[in-house]
This record gives sequence, C-alpha cells and structure tokens, in this order.
Amino acid sequence: MKTNLITITAIIILLTANSLVAQPSASFYFTTAFPVNEYQDFDDEVGYGGSLEFFLISPSKPKPLGIGFSLSYLGQGLYFYNDPCDCETYVGDNRANNFVSLNMILQVAPTGGTVRPYLETIFGGSYIYSNTDIITPDYYSVHLFVDDWAWTYGVGGGFKFLLGQDEDNPGNSFYLDLKGRYIMSSDVDLLNRNNLRYANGRFFNYVEETQINFVAVQIGVAYYFR
Repeated sequence: MKTNLITITAIIILLTANSLVAQPSASFYFTTAFPVNEYQDFDDEVGYGGSLEFFLISPSKPKPLGIGFSLSYLGQGLYFYNDPCDCETYVGDNRANNFVSLNMILQVAPTGGTVRPYLETIFGGSYIYSNTDIITPDYYSVHLFVDDWAWTYGVGGGFKFLLGQDEDNPGNSFYLDLKGRYIMSSDVDLLNRNNLRYANGRFFNYVEETQINFVAVQIGVAYYFR
C-alpha cells in the first residue's frame, strides 16, 4: 500500500513538473461584440472593448491543452463627443452598460508552426454597471447608478499567425490572433436604456432582468515566452 502511494505521488509530481515547463503566453485584444437572440431585442447596440489574456500553459503540438485567464472590459452604449472648451474628442459612457469580466480559459490547439488553429471554452463572472445622468426641464442634474453581476460562459475558436521572433529574446515569438466567441450569462439586472423614464423625482422602468448573448470578434497580438 505504501509503495503504491509513493508511486502515485511520484507520477503526480512528474506530471506537475512537466506542466510547469510548458510555454506561457500573454495576449492583448480589441473586441467588437454583437448582441444576438433575445438579448438583441433588449439592446441591439454594438459593444466595444478590449481584453488581456495570460496562459500559464500555452497549447502546443506535444501539449494541446492550454489553461489561462482573461480580464476584459466591454462597453455597450459608448459614444464619442467633442468638448467645446478644448475641441478634443472623448468617449462618453452615459447610459452605457459596462461589462468587466474575469474568465478561465481552456484552449485546445493540436498543431504548432506558423499557423495555429484552436478551439476554446471560457467560464467565469462579469460585473456589470452603468452611470446615467439626466438633465430635468429645470436644468437639475439627476444621477442613477445600476450594478449587478452574473456568471458568464461561452465557446469560441480562431487562428494564430506567426508574425516573427523577438530578436532581443531568442525563442520568444509574436503571433497575430483572430478569434470569435459566443458569450452567454446567467440572469442579470441591466439598465434598460430604451425605456428609462424620470418623473416626479423618481426613475421608472430603468432595470430589466435578461441574459447576455454576444457574438464577439477579436483581433490581437499574442506573445509566447521561451
């Protein structure tokens, strides 16, 4: 019994050590998200944002399964406006639903080389918030803050194209990454930007329970460490 336990422990240590030497990677993406299904009826405006991903174990031909994490931001309802004082262009988020998400990623990429197709699944959570300012007929500013959180999950896939090697760090490499994801969530209370009303000192119809459904298209650069 003791011998079997030692053998099992040794196997686990070897597998763990084998995983630890796997090549890590880091990526940055620009994201465009399109509402679909019933969520599109709730809010059909396109969302924009970005994300950072870090893989502790990057998928490769000898080790096709990779494990990583993603931190992302997405704003649905952002708009651009010009400040009349300095004529600069800014991004406004009035009545925008903002999504801050942290997800675990499982990615399968059975091939290596200059072009790497892959499939992935994500699971995690999102914090959703909105800031709204309304100017009343009496020129009085009223502020509304709405927030909630939801479980998020989804599937996706893409292609990574080798851009080149890092000359300062031999063995490190850059890849152009093009991917798509279908993202869903549990029930969540969001700001209903289309039906929001303010009267007699109160907000009406400003929150509605729904489920997030996005098709997200992402483009970014992945950096593989040696």
